[in-house]
Amino acid sequence: MKPLTLEMTAFGPFADTQRLDFTALGDWPLFLINGPTGAGKTTILDAICFALYGKTTGNEREGTQMRCDSAPDSLLTEVVFEFGLADKRYRVRRTPEQQRAKKSGDGYTVQKSEAFLERLEGDSAVPMASAKVTEVTAEIEDLLGLEVEQFRQVMVLPQGQFRKLLLADSKEREAIFGQLFQTGIYKRIEDSLKQRALELKAKARELEARRAGILETAGAESLDALNAAISALAPELASAADAKLAAETKLAAAKAGRQAAEARLREFAALADTKARLEAENARAESMAALGIQLERATLAESLAGAWHAWEEREKERVSAETAAMQAVEEAKQAETALAHAREAAFALPELDTKRQQLRADTERLAEWRPRMSRLSALSEAIATLGQGLSALDANLAHVRSQLGNTQGRMAQLTQQRRDLSALASSAGSLEAALVQQTQAFERQQQFIEKERQAHKLGAELSRLEADGRQAKVNQEQLTHARELLELAWHQGQAAILAARLLPGEPCSVCGSKDHPNPAHHEGMLPGDDELAAARDAEQQARELLSRARSDYKAQKQRLDAMAQELTQDAAALGDALATSLEQKQHLLGQSREACQNARAAQQSLQALDAELEQLDSAQKQLMANIDELQRQREQQSGELQKASGEKDSLSSAIPELCQRLGSEQAFDAHLATLSQQIDALSAQIEALQTRQKEAETRQTQCNERRDALSRALSEADSRQAAAKARFDTELAAKGFDDVQSFTQARMSADEMTAAKNSIASWQQQLAGLKERLAAQREALGDALPPDLTDLAAAEACAQEEFGQSNQCWQSLNDTQVMYSRARAQLGSEAEAAARLDADYALIGTLSDAASGQTGGRISLQRFVLGVLLDDVLIEASNRLHLMSKGRYRLIRKEDKAKGNRASGLDLDVEDAYTGKLRPVATLSGGESFMAALSLALGLSDVVQAYAGGIKLDTLFIDEGFGSLDQDSLELAIRTLVDLQSAGRMIGVISHVTEMKEQIQTRVDISKGNDGSKISLTLP
Repeated sequence: MKPLTLEMTAFGPFADTQRLDFTALGDWPLFLINGPTGAGKTTILDAICFALYGKTTGNEREGTQMRCDSAPDSLLTEVVFEFGLADKRYRVRRTPEQQRAKKSGDGYTVQKSEAFLERLEGDSAVPMASAKVTEVTAEIEDLLGLEVEQFRQVMVLPQGQFRKLLLADSKEREAIFGQLFQTGIYKRIEDSLKQRALELKAKARELEARRAGILETAGAESLDALNAAISALAPELASAADAKLAAETKLAAAKAGRQAAEARLREFAALADTKARLEAENARAESMAALGIQLERATLAESLAGAWHAWEEREKERVSAETAAMQAVEEAKQAETALAHAREAAFALPELDTKRQQLRADTERLAEWRPRMSRLSALSEAIATLGQGLSALDANLAHVRSQLGNTQGRMAQLTQQRRDLSALASSAGSLEAALVQQTQAFERQQQFIEKERQAHKLGAELSRLEADGRQAKVNQEQLTHARELLELAWHQGQAAILAARLLPGEPCSVCGSKDHPNPAHHEGMLPGDDELAAARDAEQQARELLSRARSDYKAQKQRLDAMAQELTQDAAALGDALATSLEQKQHLLGQSREACQNARAAQQSLQALDAELEQLDSAQKQLMANIDELQRQREQQSGELQKASGEKDSLSSAIPELCQRLGSEQAFDAHLATLSQQIDALSAQIEALQTRQKEAETRQTQCNERRDALSRALSEADSRQAAAKARFDTELAAKGFDDVQSFTQARMSADEMTAAKNSIASWQQQLAGLKERLAAQREALGDALPPDLTDLAAAEACAQEEFGQSNQCWQSLNDTQVMYSRARAQLGSEAEAAARLDADYALIGTLSDAASGQTGGRISLQRFVLGVLLDDVLIEASNRLHLMSKGRYRLIRKEDKAKGNRASGLDLDVEDAYTGKLRPVATLSGGESFMAALSLALGLSDVVQAYAGGIKLDTLFIDEGFGSLDQDSLELAIRTLVDLQSAGRMIGVISHVTEMKEQIQTRVDISKGNDGSKISLTLP
């Protein structure tokens, strides 16, 4: 990864937007980041780390704490970082959660954290992740192959943390190297084998649980006990089966006897039922005879149906003819009356025609005056319009004159206001200059007070760290004492264990003597190896906690000393300004701001007054011109009104009285239309009277003719009806009916006659069938008597009870036998499965233990591979460390197994050529540790790039640490950095060492000011 540009806005000490162009430093530069304390040197590294991962390099401040207090509210805190990776360019932009001013209204609102990642292709940008912070961080980790902790340890050596990678234990170094060398496949192999071994163990436990459950269900303790129970059950089951078969045979015989008796009883019941039904049918004989007689009379009546229907039809025809004749007589009378009324109305026709002629003459006379009435109407409208126009002009003229008066009054008022504001506006410049000076003094004192508050906070934290260190020291001493007591008890216990194994006459395995006069013994529980290892681990953890507590205390003390030095410098710079309290300065500052605001408001008001006066002057001129125009228009319309009034008076005197009475042109036209409507109405009335008389005469003639024809038809219908009645009476007497009533009573419908015939036939058929069935039933029963079911039912119940008891006994034994057999079969299947699992675990479990580091040297598969890679790293690192330490030190991988259950295989020792011994890297001094950490980081960079094509560590930032080196070591370290830069690396160094500034000519200079820090470049 190679940085290209870094842009910081309102971030750390940078109040505005500051841009750092790394490409301007050269292709692979070695550059110094230079500036006073607190200017923001480390902030550059924080910004790079924050842009990539959302965290700072030292992890001491969150992104939300990185906002610059001096930044304006309108400016959001943001970092934009462009970097190159292989042949591709990327840009990441990240903003932390922060308070921002509301877009509308007063107050603040929360701006959520955002992040964006883009791939740059020419002038275009291709989005790679959404605005979600976690997605961008995950994408960065995939691109760089590093998480934030690993990035801090191999690409950035933060201030005070450069020893972290050097002093990391095997577990921590495994996580870092595994990511860098991409050895995750070996870890996945370990995890896969471990998971498969755990699954096999779980299946074995599950099989054992199922086997125990099967035996528990069967009520047996073992497979042998189950086989014995099956053998003992066999004779009992055979005896129960024989008893069940005998009881079942007895029950079948009893049931057959009872069923035969029930069948004979059903035959006797059927005989009784047939007798009852036969008696019921014999009781219906009289009703069937009466129904036969009724059917015979209905048949006779049916033969007279033709004559009966003919008489009915002739009667209907006679009644219809009679009704039509009576209606025709009535219509003839109505036609005669209507003709008389029409002739009487026709007497008014001459008078109506005379009136129509008079109306036509009046219409012709009025039509001659129509054009003059039109002109008179037009003149009336024109006079009314001109009058309204004059009224409107008068009102408008009065309104404009009123506006002119208001405008002139407003101009006088504004002129006076302008004179009052001029004096106040002229003082704005001097007031603003004084405000700037007061604001700067207030901010400097405010920053001084904030530093004092931070110093008090650091002091309190230092006291807490001191107390924590004392407590950690006490804990470490207690755990050391406990471990020593436990080791003593363990060693004493080993002698007791050996003594317990001694046999009389046998030699001792320690001294070889066959006499054992006073063997060692031990009372109580002996400590085990696990307990001893746990005590050693607890002691080691306490030592590590104590070491961290001392390191934290030292770092905090350095920060507090630096803060105290800054406070001393700031107090000297402020001088007498500290005599005035911050509240007094704030009060005076508020008064100055108010005075400046009033002066600026006066300036703005003057501009507004001048603009309004100019507008009012233009409006005054326009209003005066409007008044002149309105007066001219009024004089013109007044002359036109007088002329139109004279012409109207002359025309009105010549028009007849009727036309004048009608008034308007519309009324004149309406009167003409009324006359025309009256003429049309008279013409229609005359025509209607004439038509009515003609139609009445025609109607009378038609009605008389129809009346005579219908009278003749009625006489013919009477004759036909009488003849049909005579024929029916003759046939009625011949069939034996006394009168029409007896005939109608005897009649039946076709359905009724069919139903009667079917009823008689069905009764006769059913009666014969019952007689035949009764004879057959009597013959079948003969002289037999009904059986008694009581004894038979009791015998069957007894047999049923006996069978139930024997069947229950057999079923219980049979269920037990089935359960035993099933359990034995299941146990056989489980035994086969357990054998297969044991065979699988013998292979997989052994491989898992070996790959997970549970055997031998307790080194896992991945840690073994990383150990080989670490050896390569240490070769490169030792070459550089050997040079910088003047041939004294080399880094060596520690191959001894760690104590207890701690991970091992990746721990480091340092080889001291002066003593010829190996010792832990933690024993190196501060300067020696810095050289070792720098060498390790550079060696790691070389080897990672050689092994992994996806990870390229071609950039390194170093924050401080050079101050701990002597002059010779410093020169060697600088020479190493120059060699790296020449080989194609970008190296950025933060340092206050004077020699570094002299030898590194390419610099990123950061200047510190009241308005925030600024970035500039110094190039050779």
